Amino acid sequence: MRSFVSRLARLSAPWVAIFLIAPLALKDHAGAENATLPEKLSGHGGPVRSIRISADGERALSASFDYSIIYWSLEGKEGKVIKRLLGHNAAVNDVEFVPSDGKETWAVSVGDDGAFAIWDLSAGEPVSIINDTADKVLDVTVSPDGRLAAAARWDATARVYDITEATEIHRLEGHRNNVNAVVFGADNSFLLTGSYDGDIRYWRLSDGVENEKSIQDGRVIHANGWGINAIARIGDTDRFVFGAIDGGVGVLDVATGEVKSAGDFEHPVLSIAVDPQAQYFATGSGDGFLRVYDAETLNIVESWQNPYGPVWGLAFSDDGKRLYKTGLDDFVGYWQVNPRKPFDLPQGDLPRRFQVQASRDPGELEFQRKCSICHTLTPDDANRAGPTLYGLFGRKAGTVEGYPYSDALKNSEIVWNAKTIGQLFDHGPDIVTPGTKMPIQRLKSVERRDALIAFLEKATEPAGK
Repeated sequence: MRSFVSRLARLSAPWVAIFLIAPLALKDHAGAENATLPEKLSGHGGPVRSIRISADGERALSASFDYSIIYWSLEGKEGKVIKRLLGHNAAVNDVEFVPSDGKETWAVSVGDDGAFAIWDLSAGEPVSIINDTADKVLDVTVSPDGRLAAAARWDATARVYDITEATEIHRLEGHRNNVNAVVFGADNSFLLTGSYDGDIRYWRLSDGVENEKSIQDGRVIHANGWGINAIARIGDTDRFVFGAIDGGVGVLDVATGEVKSAGDFEHPVLSIAVDPQAQYFATGSGDGFLRVYDAETLNIVESWQNPYGPVWGLAFSDDGKRLYKTGLDDFVGYWQVNPRKPFDLPQGDLPRRFQVQASRDPGELEFQRKCSICHTLTPDDANRAGPTLYGLFGRKAGTVEGYPYSDALKNSEIVWNAKTIGQLFDHGPDIVTPGTKMPIQRLKSVERRDALIAFLEKATEPAGK
């Protein structure tokens, strides 16, 4: 068995150039035709973690490191933003439509802040935000009937919620480590959870008379060994595809307990999508590889590599001909699976602003690496997670108009200058401004801290001052 350490070490190697295999013809879905889908969904101010397409193929939801969710209309070359949903206090890791009466007007989401949020998409406002723990939540799923949602948490539990009542009704305990993935069965009667501990557990759900909802099971249905990163149901069946930390891909038949391997690759599988007709499924991995499989034979029918990094999220278009993908870019890109293009060039730029490795000014280098993913130096904040730093020195904390500050900064008496910024990096925002949304950033090196402050003092000065 290959060493887990050696596999992770390969993640730091330079990204390989595009790899193309001989195109194979995928079966067309009868009556499915949509040649006008956007080639990008541009609007986020940070890396995008998740993408979901509505059942009618006309709308989408994306979740981002910039603390926001965008509700999209799939029109034009870069999509149209219907609503920008704000309410999480950290990176949003996953989002899902809630089906109801044939419509999808609600959504649920989870994030690094530990919150489970329910959204009214028409209003662009949260219906409820349940935030009873700070443990990270990576994955959220909705039952096929739209009544329940389940969230995979890093406190070794999964939580099941009644969406209409906005209440937690089950807490699934038994995993020995972070729970990374969760998915309902097609008939709403059970739930599968996948964990870093390597186990996939089966939880039978009982929803009989009122007040008798209970978890009746929790057994290990598959002991994979390597940690589970993603699970998805293949259509309306009891077959589930899963991806693991060691690069393994398998298909689990819940009815029989049989597991078939669909491949063993070098890098962790991070995302899975199943096409609407359940003829194919796709995986995205840490090295940027996208692979499309025949759901029956488990053979790879198409493969492509995005040289610009990991694939955190995947979603098929409603016609099954394109895969929308997310990763370190500030936009959602796509790969045209069918008909396959002879040369499908990757979208994006490398290195990204926060990956710059060299600068004449050491303070600018620190800004690029530590600050630019959340902040701009211009009057426009570019929809990033934090407010613009333009005019920072001499500004009272929490006063940039239009930015949704935490109460900690709104009520703060801090005025930003060399001393207070230095304290922020010496002690961390959790100490200097308790309750802030800012991620913890510290600089142990006095020289690097002072170089960053000197750079900020020059770079944030308003034009003409």
